[in-house]
Amino acid sequence: MASVADTRPTPRFVSPTASRELALIAAIFIVGTVFTLLSEHFLTVNNLVQTMRAGLELAIVSAGMTLVIIMGGIDVSVGGILAVSAIVIGKAYQAGLPVYLVTPLGLMAGTLLGAWNGFVTAKLKVPPIIATLGSMYIFSAIMFLVIGGAWIAGLPGTLSPLVNGWVGVVPASAIVIAAVYLVAWVLLRKLPFGSHVYAIGCDEQSARLVGINVDRTKIATYAFLGFLTGLAALLYVARLRNVEINIGTTVALEAIAATILGGTNIRGGVGSLLGTLLGVAFIRIMQNGLVLIGVSSLWETVIIGSLLIVVLTVDTLRNRNNPRAA
Repeated sequence: MASVADTRPTPRFVSPTASRELALIAAIFIVGTVFTLLSEHFLTVNNLVQTMRAGLELAIVSAGMTLVIIMGGIDVSVGGILAVSAIVIGKAYQAGLPVYLVTPLGLMAGTLLGAWNGFVTAKLKVPPIIATLGSMYIFSAIMFLVIGGAWIAGLPGTLSPLVNGWVGVVPASAIVIAAVYLVAWVLLRKLPFGSHVYAIGCDEQSARLVGINVDRTKIATYAFLGFLTGLAALLYVARLRNVEINIGTTVALEAIAATILGGTNIRGGVGSLLGTLLGVAFIRIMQNGLVLIGVSSLWETVIIGSLLIVVLTVDTLRNRNNPRAA
């Protein structure tokens, strides 16, 4: 008789996402070509750099979302985490705290809120979508209670070089994105933590049977997403120097969409950070191009939501025809 270790699903370290990544590269090339033909402003250095800077927070949050979804979870509360973290940062600046104190406060706020989601999911056994949906309402309420519907404006741009600066001929924001994805890649591919994330996403019960501390891994993964969301809040404040009342309203949808468009299986066990980054690029290029050709911003969400439905439908049909891919 085969042992449990012999029969458990194998974590998919060589994930079947290469075709999705190639498809995204082709899609980016096609839509880029179309927008170049329709707008003389699209294929310019200034526009492309500004598009990347506008996608900085989404790219960072999506890296953490990839790990959570690979693990079989989801977090629809990241917009609320982003908002609360930004408020903590804004209030800390208004209180006169220096940047070396403001920075850890913002990161700590995001980490604690993310860990809370992990705790509710792991320890209280609440399904991730329900747990984080409840957290989304709680965090949103906190935001409105604290700022009372008004902006926090006139904040210092101490960290703005991380967003708007250059290192030689390379935008600093590109270096920040590369650093975040390198850290996430090391966690996911080079450390035992990553193999635990994949194993839980493949089969949580089997992961428990082979000795993986599932609850601790879940809390740590949600906390990592929260940490990255806190970092995104820092860079958001650095970029805009204010905290708006509608901050973070679309980041959850966009981060989930970018992750799934990039090939991460919504059921867990399969995922690609490179695919996620390509998904972020595709979304931001689409949004930028639509603005340049005069399409209403209302259509951006319609298009992203439609793409998400199409991709999930294709994945469902593929998994139905090939159960081993599920």
